[in-house]
Amino acid sequence: MKRFVIFILPTAVLGITVGVPILFGDHPVKFDHRRPTEVHFAGVAEEQGRVWGFGKDTPQEPVDTGPKVVRPWTEGSPEWGVQVYWLDDPNDPENFVRGKVDRIVDYVVGLNANALSVTFPYYTVGARANAVAARPTTPGPDRLALLLDAAHRAGLRTTVRPLLDEEALKYTTTGNWRGNIAPADRDAWFASYAAFLTPYLKTAQDHGAAEFTIGTEFNSLESDPHWAGLVEQARKTFRGELAYDANWDNWSKGAIPVPVEQTGVDAYFPAKSAGDDASAADLVASWNTWLDKRGKGVQPTTKLTEVGIPAQKGAYKTPGDFYTRRELNEPVQATWFTAVCQVARERKLAGVYFWSLYFGIDPTLPTTEDTPRMDFAGRPASEKAIRDCFAQTYEVPAAPEGHGTAAASAPAAPGTTASPAPGATTPAPSSPAPSGSAPGSPQATRKP
Repeated sequence: MKRFVIFILPTAVLGITVGVPILFGDHPVKFDHRRPTEVHFAGVAEEQGRVWGFGKDTPQEPVDTGPKVVRPWTEGSPEWGVQVYWLDDPNDPENFVRGKVDRIVDYVVGLNANALSVTFPYYTVGARANAVAARPTTPGPDRLALLLDAAHRAGLRTTVRPLLDEEALKYTTTGNWRGNIAPADRDAWFASYAAFLTPYLKTAQDHGAAEFTIGTEFNSLESDPHWAGLVEQARKTFRGELAYDANWDNWSKGAIPVPVEQTGVDAYFPAKSAGDDASAADLVASWNTWLDKRGKGVQPTTKLTEVGIPAQKGAYKTPGDFYTRRELNEPVQATWFTAVCQVARERKLAGVYFWSLYFGIDPTLPTTEDTPRMDFAGRPASEKAIRDCFAQTYEVPAAPEGHGTAAASAPAAPGTTASPAPGATTPAPSSPAPSGSAPGSPQATRKP
């Protein structure tokens, strides 16, 4: 990763005029997270007029002047959300992070969203490793609080979502995916994971997150009995809704045996028969065929926690391909988004979260040839599809009695909390307000 040196100049004015071009120059910065992506930051012209807080007299507390959600999420309404992926730059001072936070929140509200999920990486050293840990690119709990607070001021429902990075898994015999990890000592792995999660659970609780995703796409671990203890321990710190996000393949086979209140799905199933010129109606049929594997008709407990697709040719057949770069085709992405929105309305889904929006970029800038194909920010047709989708609403029916995963008691309707496991604390009401082809395949490509 390129490193930049910031010289502290004697006045706040000079600090802004010189410091901003260094950090937010016109040149693309390549994040060193082994993903072939160029991330374009805002140039000087785009940053004029924005106060980034380098001066000593800059107010430390944010002023609540940003846009507000027109129709905040309430129980019984769909979660219209965006997944924000936060790969932190530890050299950013706090007030600089505040500027990024405000920019992202304003953009998400401008999409008519009522929910924001912040996804961030943690790391391991191999598929057989017995520990996980943060790295400098993992935003600390204090940084995370800045985004949660700003989102709540805007009226957004929030979810905290740690995601195991796959950098260390790329050249292992088990494949390059978090869903294939096989810790040699599962007692040690779950103990390490619990230790990593605890400060983030506390931040989620203290800063009003409605939901905490306790695991994502761990196909190989979903039947492990350690989840019950981990969930019970988490409930002692976080009293909102605990969730687990399954990969599309395992989810379609039946209930996921992780004892949480809500099971979401990262929905990257392949629409194998769809060509680049497929209509929204064609894609709706593909979505319905896949959803029918879990039951026909309305699905009020189904929440699509990741919906993404590269804006390129051939993407319908491999919507979770984060690495292959083919000829640009932006209508492919926009039509996919339009189709999933129609399916969500017709089948009364609990919600949809679009992937992906990178925390460090300026989403108001136009895309370039170097923009990652999976990104939707700066693609007018894709943004319009999301905005039009989120401008609508419907009533999400209450969950059927007894529906859900292997939780200790019947789960609640989407967005509420269920009765805790024995010995756990009583959950409080929810606060108002990034995956690939089949696992294990040599061609499987994943998000970070």
